[in-house]
Parts: sequence; C-alpha cells; structure tokens
Amino acid sequence: MQEKRRVFLPTLVIILLVIAVVSNVFILGPLVIVTRADPGDVSDSYYNETQLNVTVLQFHPRVLWFDIEYNNGGTWESRDNAQIDTNGTAQYRFIVNISSDQGWDDIDYIWINAWTDNGTDPGSYNSTLGGNVNLNFSYDNSSGIGAWSMIWPDNEITFNTGSCTETNVTGSDPNHSPGNTETYNVTFVFTPSYQMRYAPDPTNTAAGLNDVWSWNYNITVKDAGGYINYHNPTTGEAVGEFGVFSYTEIVSAGWPVITGNPGDNATSNTIPIETRSNSNYSLSVNVTNLTHTVTPSYNISNTSIAIAGGDLASTQLTGNAPLYIYGSPTTFKYAMMDAISLVTNDVQYRVNISLGQQPGDYEATIFYHLNSETGY
Repeated sequence: MQEKRRVFLPTLVIILLVIAVVSNVFILGPLVIVTRADPGDVSDSYYNETQLNVTVLQFHPRVLWFDIEYNNGGTWESRDNAQIDTNGTAQYRFIVNISSDQGWDDIDYIWINAWTDNGTDPGSYNSTLGGNVNLNFSYDNSSGIGAWSMIWPDNEITFNTGSCTETNVTGSDPNHSPGNTETYNVTFVFTPSYQMRYAPDPTNTAAGLNDVWSWNYNITVKDAGGYINYHNPTTGEAVGEFGVFSYTEIVSAGWPVITGNPGDNATSNTIPIETRSNSNYSLSVNVTNLTHTVTPSYNISNTSIAIAGGDLASTQLTGNAPLYIYGSPTTFKYAMMDAISLVTNDVQYRVNISLGQQPGDYEATIFYHLNSETGY
C-alpha cells in the first residue's frame, strides 16, 4: 500500500503543473520569461537613416522653352522655322516659359526682339528701328504688376495687349526648388500687317541664327538683380527663326478722266494707286485702245496715250509693251521700310487727240500689274 502512494504523488504534481501553465496561457495571457544579457564592452555604433539636403539656386532667370505660334481657330500651332501670313488678320504669339529661383516678383523685364536679316545672317543685321523689318515687344513687371507694350514698330504690326497672358505653371520646371522657384508662361500676341518683310528661308531646324533671308528673334529676361538669361551658361541665349510669306495686293486705283478737243494733247486728273508688297516689287501699267461707247468702229490708238507717275516720267505707250511706274521687267524697287501700304498720288494720263477725231465718249481698260520679287 505504501509503494502505490509514492508513484501517485509525483504524477499528481506533474498534472497540476500542466494545468497551471495551460490556464495561464488561455486565461491570463502568455507566460513571458525575460532574460537580460550583459552588453559587455560596446565601442562602436552606426546610424544611416538621415541625409544631407543642399539646394543650389540659380541667380539668372531660366528660359526653359519658347516658341512662335499661330492661332488656328483657338488652337495654337508652332510656326518656329516655318513661314507666317501677313494678311492683316492672322494672329500669332511668342510664348516663353521662364523659371525664377528668387520668385516671380524678382523678374523685372522680358523683351522680344525680331528682325529680318536680309540675307546677311549670321553677320550684321538690319538696324533700322521699327517699320517692316524689326519689332520689339516688352513685358514690364518692375512694379509687381505685369504690363505689355510694343516699343516698335507702330501700325506695321498690331500688338494685341488685351490678349497677352501670364500663367503660373510653378512645378513644371524639373529643377525647381519648392518654396523658392516660380515658373510662368508669358505670351506676346500680335497680328502682322501686310508689309512685314518677306522672308523665304526659315528651314533649318538647328538652334541659333543660321538661315539667310529669315526673321531672327531673341528673348531677353532681366531680373531685379540685373541678371540676364542669356548670360546663363547652362541655358544659353534664347534665339529662334521664322519666315514670312510673300504678300502682293493692288488695293485700289483712281479713275482718270480726260476732256479735250481734236488737236489737243489733253491731260487727266492725277489719281492715286494704293499697293501692298512685303518684298521688292515692280508696278507696270498698260492700256487698251480707246473705243467709242456708241460707235465702236471709232477708236483712238493706245500709242496716243502717255503715262506719268511714281518713278515714271511722261512716256508714250508703244503698243502691247507696258510702262513701269516702279521697277522694270528685270529690276525691282526696294520694299518700303515703313507703313502698311504705298499710295502713289501723282499718276496721270495724257491723250493726243488727232484732228478730225469723232466726238463722243471713249473708254479703255487699264491693266495694272504689281509683281513682287520672291525666292531670292
């Protein structure tokens, strides 16, 4: 009997221990045993979770991109290295994207200059201010409120001030610094007039001024510190090229009237002729035979007609060959530097009425031909 009790007591103790452990896990939570190790002799520690941040700001304004564009029904299309129209209605704009690491208020001025190089590119450029060969647009932000103006020319180009815009596109600069950099798109909207100088050669797409007989333009941005974008070695000068289509138009011509008697060398009133050409040009005139309005068998030969005006001294027609008010069959008169058209006010006709000429009214058709030099 005593031997059996010895076996039972250890077994009971084990069972009670198991019950205690199980009840601690499920009722009171896991049993945690903490062991503390002595760190010993620690002499090194590393931490690589932070970094040094450095922002390098640019003193100079940055011209990131620019273009000359055509308003095609509300959609702006690039005309850089292409020709533009000068019909007095087509609308164009220069657009320039500019970043300033000192904020937009630091930008004082933007200038757009353009000129026709007259075939001397990239040497010396035509230096005549304004007119049909140069333009200069300005954006003045020195007061903190942007204002646009056309410095020159005057009426040879219409500057659409009310359509010019400045749009904040901060964040579009891949190198912008948040909290410092501001980026804007600034536009200069204009309508070329009829005689903005013709330029046939804007075909080279390489950067820079390198096409002869083209229009060149550059963009200058100046900030309050006097820094200018084209001094910036990382961006270079903002330059581009475009061309201008030829435009030729005889706008109007007056009606000469002659009254005379047989035997008179009768002279007409002086009449105006208004023409438009944005290239070198010639203007010729020819006249048919004068025909009686009631009896067409009566006529006066056109060889009896003399014409004067422009560069033409009073000269008799010789038949089918025209007379040249400006230029000649092989030469052209240089295109006007200024104005949107040429008005020639001194054109005059003279008719030698022979003795015995049938009385009555005679009529003849006058043919004017304005021919512009193209191609170069």
